[in-house]
Amino acid sequence: MITAGSSAPAAGELAVFCRPVVTVPATVRRDGTVLADGWLPDFVRLGELERHLGDGVIEAIVDAALARGRLKRRLRRRLMSYPLVIRLMIAMGLMPDARYGEALARLAGLLADVPFTLEWHVPAGKVITGWRLLIPAAVLEDIFWHAAGPLVSDDEASAVMLAGMMVCAADGMLVNLADTPENRTAFGSTGTADDSAPFPQLRIVALTARAGRAMLGAILGSCGHGEQTLLGRLAKRRPDLFAGRVTCFDRNFPGHELITAILDARGHVVARVGQGVALPLAPGGGWLPDGSRLTWLNAPSGKEEDRLPVRVTEHNVIMPRGDGTEEVSQTCTVITTLLDHQAAPADQVRDTYLTRWSASETTFGEDKTTITGAGNRTSGPVLRSGSPRLVIQEAWSWLTATQLTRASAAAALRSEAAAARALRRKDRAPVTADEESFTAVRHHMIRSMTSTQVTATSSLDALAAAADAAARAALHTLNIPGRQRHSERAQKARPKFVHTSATKTTVTGKPQVNVYAPGFS
Repeated sequence: MITAGSSAPAAGELAVFCRPVVTVPATVRRDGTVLADGWLPDFVRLGELERHLGDGVIEAIVDAALARGRLKRRLRRRLMSYPLVIRLMIAMGLMPDARYGEALARLAGLLADVPFTLEWHVPAGKVITGWRLLIPAAVLEDIFWHAAGPLVSDDEASAVMLAGMMVCAADGMLVNLADTPENRTAFGSTGTADDSAPFPQLRIVALTARAGRAMLGAILGSCGHGEQTLLGRLAKRRPDLFAGRVTCFDRNFPGHELITAILDARGHVVARVGQGVALPLAPGGGWLPDGSRLTWLNAPSGKEEDRLPVRVTEHNVIMPRGDGTEEVSQTCTVITTLLDHQAAPADQVRDTYLTRWSASETTFGEDKTTITGAGNRTSGPVLRSGSPRLVIQEAWSWLTATQLTRASAAAALRSEAAAARALRRKDRAPVTADEESFTAVRHHMIRSMTSTQVTATSSLDALAAAADAAARAALHTLNIPGRQRHSERAQKARPKFVHTSATKTTVTGKPQVNVYAPGFS
């Protein structure tokens, strides 16, 4: 609230409460009109998403691209700018119902109502497409890698560890694309030999963490690229993603070359293998006290010295039939490169593999909800771009947007609201990422864009530090479906929440049978 004069407002006096939108130098015309001195594209931000990406990160990446000649310098102000186009693409990754104009209007938000000295309006879709064509997909990929990474620390409740290492999952997904001749030629399709499938498809192989469903890294390819091939390339290009981590994947992945690449990156593997994979008995059987046994994977060269030593665990699982009327018992074989049965017992290896489903399949499913129906399509999630170059650009923007959405959810778990909620629970258990609604968080991210508060001289962090405590709490609202409702208290003391962190060497919590089966795919 802003008051004029030196006296405080009296009780009952009318007051106008205002929310700051932007802080810029004022321009006063001869007729007394006060305008904002600035250019709207310079002030647009992504709201809560930008807070987790970092203020100035997009501008820094654009400046680096300009310095290397990857972007052409623009000598005068236009309706769009490179940072604004990039922010628009990230925002549209969360807005499947919005075309260019609607998405840009939401992104500009309250800024569009500010009387700037230079008038601005939402440009036509053709103008925005022209600006997109000027930005290489590699620039959006750089922003993705800045956002990618763990969101939940190893000592938090939802973290999953095996032998003292973070557990993550590697898997691939196919994403439908706009059906254009260019996209079909570049990416192809699956399911038909004559390429008559309804949509061309983009293949994405990603490494995701079980804790917080964070996306640690990804690689893109056409349908002609196999998942093993793409994952092997990712391991060779970015070995740091696999170092000191246990990677889980299903029976489509295990192979001598791929597992060797992950081992070379100083990581380990837990994977299910199919019945056709030879796992010979080691001399003496190789049986260990925990029921697992030592064996090896034969090398493509056929040489004995190139064999890859692994440890095998076998488990019986109840699998439902297709019609759901009967259940059958099936033996599932899981291998691991962790040869020490004391550091990683057989039951822990099994439970670790089960986390693969939530880490990868659930993450992919949540991500695809943000593009369902995009581009006025009716056959499931579709990226809307019609040319291969823009498809790759849009894919990196989409993955960045969903990662930043989960970053906001993870930040909410570290807020005072989460600590207070844990104190209200009977068991005092902290709220975990699994209890948050991804859809609710996504909608909150979109709302935060329309009320972005930025300034020409202060960073977003400085504004956040100066904001009211209630406003800060509103930015990190816990979106928990089905949560208990509590009446307002006359006094809410600041909770003294102490999170106990013990070194985890096992996977916590064994899933039920009906959860066990989907993990074995």
